[in-house]
Amino acid sequence: MEKKIYELGIKVLGRLDRSGVLERFLLIGSWCMPVYEEYFKGKGVLPLIRTRDMEFLIPFPFHMKQKTDVVELLNDLGFVTDYKGDEGYTLLQHPDLILEFIVPARGDDSRIPRSIKQLGIKAQALRFMDFLAEQPIHTTFAGVSVTIPHPANFALQKLLIAGRRKLKVKAAKDRDQAVALLRALEDAGEFGAARRAYRGMPKTWQKVVQRELSALGERALLELLNQN
Repeated sequence: MEKKIYELGIKVLGRLDRSGVLERFLLIGSWCMPVYEEYFKGKGVLPLIRTRDMEFLIPFPFHMKQKTDVVELLNDLGFVTDYKGDEGYTLLQHPDLILEFIVPARGDDSRIPRSIKQLGIKAQALRFMDFLAEQPIHTTFAGVSVTIPHPANFALQKLLIAGRRKLKVKAAKDRDQAVALLRALEDAGEFGAARRAYRGMPKTWQKVVQRELSALGERALLELLNQN
């Protein structure tokens, strides 16, 4: 990850942490990869990630008495508010970093952004987010306390969404990250977590994972998932 992107991302995490809202967020997306790199230090090798996107999963409904305007909180770092999609969910744009806020999609109106008044933002609703939040990990990254998805859930969710990607390059990145994390779990002797997460999936999701790993030629990983 480029130094200036990394340093700005750490500043963002620090601001959110000191404001008291980061503990309510789940850091998701490719920014999890450097955190996993620390988690698996000496146990597995993960690919170097270069990304401008930093994504946060927010529980919905969002319960917080204190009001913290995230846009105002990060304004002096050079972020500009933008809106994306037909209904306009909030993006915070910087030449080096893009911040996006996501909530789990539920119901038929999942495409409608969810207004989170306590934070002054509208979050995008996406599928498979509840699965990411099932067994979160609380850890410290660059001196900041963060909560991230368990690498098993992260990897399996990447396989679920890869085939839905419109851009092939993003689909390829999803698959690369998923395989790298599953291999790291195996090397670390922690593959049981992936097996449990996989068995907790609906059968239709399991079939997607099977199809993805088979297409990638990762039959060994598929066999490990299906072991008794």
